[in-house]
Amino acid sequence: MPAHPQWAQDLALRDAPPAGKADSWDELNHLDETYLEFSMASDIPRGPIFWCGIICLATGLFPGYLMSITWPARGFDIWMDGILIVPSLLIFCLAYFFLRFDLRLPKDRPVRFNRSQGKVYANHYTWNHNPFGRWGGGAKVFDWSTLQAEITRQIGASDEVVTERYALELVACKPGTFEEVDRFRLQHGAQTTLQYEEQWELLRRYMNDGPEGLPPQNLRDQTPGFIDCLLFAMPWFAPTPTGRRVRERMRGFLGALMMVLMSLLFPLWLLFGLGNVIVMRLAPDATWPAGVDEASKQRAA
Repeated sequence: MPAHPQWAQDLALRDAPPAGKADSWDELNHLDETYLEFSMASDIPRGPIFWCGIICLATGLFPGYLMSITWPARGFDIWMDGILIVPSLLIFCLAYFFLRFDLRLPKDRPVRFNRSQGKVYANHYTWNHNPFGRWGGGAKVFDWSTLQAEITRQIGASDEVVTERYALELVACKPGTFEEVDRFRLQHGAQTTLQYEEQWELLRRYMNDGPEGLPPQNLRDQTPGFIDCLLFAMPWFAPTPTGRRVRERMRGFLGALMMVLMSLLFPLWLLFGLGNVIVMRLAPDATWPAGVDEASKQRAA
């Protein structure tokens, strides 16, 4: 595979014989003989960024409040008021960026694996750090015969704590080679590679052999209810089918330890969950460019 600065490991070759467990980890929106739709809704946690925007908005209003209560006594002072107005405007821009990002980013940016055509349609949303810039959606089309998979690793450090997060990326190569042409991220954020190994195995088996040999899969709820949205950061507490499946996967010492450690910050996760409820009610649904939605679902002629 092509070298990548965050490369961690290569996964099984696209056309290698089946090996290991195949599991979507509840990330499928659709599955039939023609195409499989893989969700990217969990790729970016929704809610925390919304609260960052609200905090910035409140912070930006504070200088205005100071000016309003001091004007009667001192009058207008271009230097003093300028010192307050300029940072206030910058903070408002940051607030707008956070709120626009979380409220305008589609709820999902799915990827469709069309087995009949041998093509992969990757929905994406392009944004930049300019809060007033042009943002929008699009799609890329890849030949399945050119794709391979790898896992990348992101390392973060805070004081004496070092964390590792992994991502599953699909790499488009020149036909017959491992020379990288393009790549797109399918999933990220897991603390181990197991989930991505099993998801890639499921995609390989589906595209190579069809859905008949796959183990039963649970399709993702594309309109999650209030409880699932509220507890998105702590799904094992949810008395729902989603919560039950998460609890089943988190058995063992490491699973129990993770639930205990995460539960120590229960109020914070609950606040994030409230933001998630708001965002998932207001954010737009996934959209495809004209013609791509229909083309990605069709059988080959």
